[in-house]
Amino acid sequence: MVNVLISTYNGEQYIGEQLESIRKQSYGNYRVYIRDDGSSDRTVAVIHDFIQRYHLENQYTLMAERNAGFSKSFERLLHTAQEGDYWAFCDQDDYWYPDKLQHAIEWMEQEYADIPLLYHGNFEIGNEDLTKTYPYPICTFLYTYRTSFTSNVFFGFATVINRPLYERLVRADFERVKYHDWFSGMIVTAFGKYKRSDAIEAIHRQHKHNTSPLFFWKKIPDGIKMLRGDDLYTRNAREFYRLFEDELNEEQREICRMFLNERYQPALALRKAFYPKRWNPQWKVEWIIRFFMLIGKI
Repeated sequence: MVNVLISTYNGEQYIGEQLESIRKQSYGNYRVYIRDDGSSDRTVAVIHDFIQRYHLENQYTLMAERNAGFSKSFERLLHTAQEGDYWAFCDQDDYWYPDKLQHAIEWMEQEYADIPLLYHGNFEIGNEDLTKTYPYPICTFLYTYRTSFTSNVFFGFATVINRPLYERLVRADFERVKYHDWFSGMIVTAFGKYKRSDAIEAIHRQHKHNTSPLFFWKKIPDGIKMLRGDDLYTRNAREFYRLFEDELNEEQREICRMFLNERYQPALALRKAFYPKRWNPQWKVEWIIRFFMLIGKI
């Protein structure tokens, strides 16, 4: 069974269309968990009406709670949806094509079930009313355990994970990590296997309230926060080390220690800043990361 996890916030305009696309999935063995993060519009009413219209009370769980923020909201969902085999993250304003879940489950069932698995489908970018779409460029960046400390190529809305990955992810303190999809990538590159599919399985809707940092300009606020002292890369690494130090081999421990930044070490800063291989898929971000490494922010 797949648990579909949705965090909503003031999404009345789009949530109905997303729920309809989930209802039409060719893979039918799923449950939907929705946590509303303190919406002030009619989001909860729209969801409630949808559940009643299709008599989905036994398949849908709706939690209307106080605002906790994007990250903590998904943490709450993960802790609520404890039963099942797979977990699919979902944005309130996207649109799923019918075989999205089917493709993910088919791949995972062919792999070893006792290691963390992550499936990431391809998607299209759509305008606000989805009348215009274009494929998001396929990422050819070699994503490894080392690069997982400095980049994230997995977007939550396109991601499905299995139980061994879930059991590690749910142990994390989401106050200490940047994004659940990023931390999932760190886990799977250390202990498991992932697949980035070429199949287009969803439309990611672009509008002024998007939170997903797909494009360079949406990463600028994080850079400003880092200059002001928000060591998000270090926080990710420290939480990863806290949880999994005993499970890592010595090479993996050494890589992780490079990003703990307990104090500024000029030699280590130079080693990272002038590392001969790429750190990030986007060249603009690559050079910014190297600058932050040089001054001890990463």
